[in-house]
This record gives sequence, C-alpha cells and structure tokens, in this order.
Amino acid sequence: MSAGTLTLTNNTDAVTGSGTAFTAELAAGDFIVVTVGGIPYTLPVKAVNNNTSLTLVSVYTGPTQSGAAWSAVPRVALNMVTAALVAQSAEALRGLNYDKQNWQRIFSGTGNITVKLPDGSAWNGPAWNGITTELNKKANASDLGSAASKNTGLNSGDIMTVGSFGIGAKDGAYAFEVNDFGAVQVAMSGSGLRTYRNNGFLGDGDQSIAQYSPTIWVGTGDTWASLSLPYSPAGKIAVASGSESAGRMVVRLLWDNSNTVVDGNGFIKQASPVVRIFSDGGYETNDESEGVVVTRIQTGEYLIEGCTGLNADAAWGGIDGGFEIPVDRNKLARIWIDYEVNADGSVLVRTYHRVHPSAPPFAQNRIGNTDISGMFTETVADGEPVDIPADSFVSVRVEMPENSIWNKKQEATRIAMEEARMKEWRTDGNNV
Repeated sequence: MSAGTLTLTNNTDAVTGSGTAFTAELAAGDFIVVTVGGIPYTLPVKAVNNNTSLTLVSVYTGPTQSGAAWSAVPRVALNMVTAALVAQSAEALRGLNYDKQNWQRIFSGTGNITVKLPDGSAWNGPAWNGITTELNKKANASDLGSAASKNTGLNSGDIMTVGSFGIGAKDGAYAFEVNDFGAVQVAMSGSGLRTYRNNGFLGDGDQSIAQYSPTIWVGTGDTWASLSLPYSPAGKIAVASGSESAGRMVVRLLWDNSNTVVDGNGFIKQASPVVRIFSDGGYETNDESEGVVVTRIQTGEYLIEGCTGLNADAAWGGIDGGFEIPVDRNKLARIWIDYEVNADGSVLVRTYHRVHPSAPPFAQNRIGNTDISGMFTETVADGEPVDIPADSFVSVRVEMPENSIWNKKQEATRIAMEEARMKEWRTDGNNV
C-alpha cells in the first residue's frame, strides 16, 4: 500500500491526501487503486498538484469516502497488465473461434475431418454425418443371422474359409501318398466334399489311377465316390466308389480322346500309340505315336518308321493284330492287308484289293469299267496290290521305343512332379 489515506468526493475529479507523498509516488498518467464499499476503483491521474492534492482524468463516480487506503500503480505496470489481458483475451477469442470452426466441421462435414485441439495439435476423425452414414450401413445385432456368431474352422458347424478342404484355393488340397483305396478311405474318413492328391500310383493294372491326379472326393454317410483327373494324357480318368461299412469298392475308367481313336469305319477303339495311314502316304499320329514317319513306297506299300513293331494289344487282335481296315456298309472288308516287321522295328504294310465273289453283285467290291452296252470289265483282280481307298484310312497300333518323344516328355514330367513333391514334402509336411 502507498503512504497516507485519500479523500474521494463523488462526482469531482479532485483528490486530497493525508500523510501522502503524491509527488514522489505518482506522475501524470499513473493510476491510483482504492477500494470503496468493497468495490475496487482504478483511477487515472491527470495531474499531481502537490504531495496532498491531485486531479483525476475524469470525475470519481463512487460514493464519497475519506481515510481510504490506496495503492499507486505506475502507468508502465498497468500497460503491461493491460497488454497481458489483451493477449489473453485474444487467445481466448482465437480458441473460441477454433471451437466454432471445429463444431462447424463436426456438425456439417462429411467423411473424415481435421479439427484443431487446444494444445495446437490436429486430430483427424469422422464427422457426425460420416458416422451416421457408416452406422446406417451396419446391421443391428438383432438382425444378424446365426452365422454372425459362428467361428471359422474345419470342425462341424464352423464356417468354411477359402481353401478349406481344398475348395476355392489349390493350396488347401489334402495330399498324401498311398497305394491302395483302403488307405484312401482311412485318410478321407469323415470328409464330405473335398479335394485331394495322391502322390503315388493308386491300385494296379487296368484299375490304377495315375500318380499326382487331382481328385474330388464326395462322402455321404458310409458311402463315397471320387473322380480322379490325371494331369498327363497318359493317365486315365477314373471314377471310384464304395461303401465303408460294406467294404465294397468299384473303379470305372472312362474312355476319352486320349485313350481311344476313331477307326476308319467310325468306331471307337481303345488305342495309343496309333498311326493313321492314308491313300497317298499321308499320315496322322496321336500324342504317343509322335515321331513316327510314314512313306508310300509304291502301289499298296507303306513303310512306317520310328517304331519298334506292332503293339500286341488283345483289343486289336493280339500279337498279329494292330490293324483296323475300312469296311463297306455291309461291314465287308474293302482290302486285304499284310505286314512285315523289319529288323530295325519299322513296319512295311501291304494292301491288296479284296473281292467278295459270294456276295450280291452290289457288294462284291469289284474295280473296273462298264461300257455303253453295260458290259463290266474288271481292271483290278482280287489280291492285286492296291492303295488304301481314298475316302478312308488304315489305323495301325504300333509299339514305340523308350526314347520316343512321348516317353521323353512323360519322363521329364515325372521328374518335375517328383521334385515338386519332394520340395512340398520338405516344406509343409502335409502327408500321411
């Protein structure tokens, strides 16, 4: 507090002091602070008249008071207080404006917005409209079906994911290596619809299923069925089915364009490797007979090279068979055929005209000319060399060497598959 006391008179600008030293403590522009009736007054000084008299900038508006304690406040100090107050007020106003901007963004914005926090940092998040939009996309918990509370997995009642049981993703297929269907039934026991791959040959003989064949397994109660599709043309499509409880099983092998050919008479025959020979020496091979070459030597003679004789398949007549020749509409052969297997394995095929003298004239298969009087003169006798009929072909089932194109491809594929299987075996251990 400053020295002395003050006397303040309502509605006047004159202030008198008692025991004061105005000239030492105040100067024009300074302030006096006095509390009257519990209310503080800050009064600016216009002039210091002497130690006990001063004039205010404006009249005093409070109640008249004498003996009032007072404090002198230099102009510089009050300016600093005022400046600080202004700065704080400005800061508060800025914060208020930020709040208004933030609320504006929150209420009217869409999607994500950025608001400024009191510490000056920024916050990114959804506006209320964005939250409402997203909530409208959500289902109510009461509207969800039973699947919403299910777990994914492989157990009964679980929800399947892509790749479960080999469905939807190739890496989910079950792989093992067994050589009989009993072991397959054990491995697949309990499975409904599933895919698997057996890394070994399954079964033996004509009932075997090729190694690495992708297979679809269907289990229904104690009965099951499977469809195996070989990756290689050499394999056979196999349908297997059986009953676990009855211990019964059957394997059916399907015929397709890889293990059959259509002969010159339009019939399907089990085949491969097969060569088709045409009248002019032209020829066609299938996958297994690739590499064979046919040359027409002369009338009725065709040389097949690149093979090792005939294939002794019983379906084609056994060791002396291997041929399918053209027939007429009465199923009578149109040619005779003979052959010779050379030392190098090549096959010389000879064809001869064939007449059926006991047949009706229209079916005797005679070759000749008819003059204007209707007289027929035969030009090619029965048994004479003749080319294969131009409208047909002869099918020959041959035996191929170990180094044939087909066998080399199969061996390369087998090695590649074996290497891939071993790599898979080492890395994932998915086997039984």
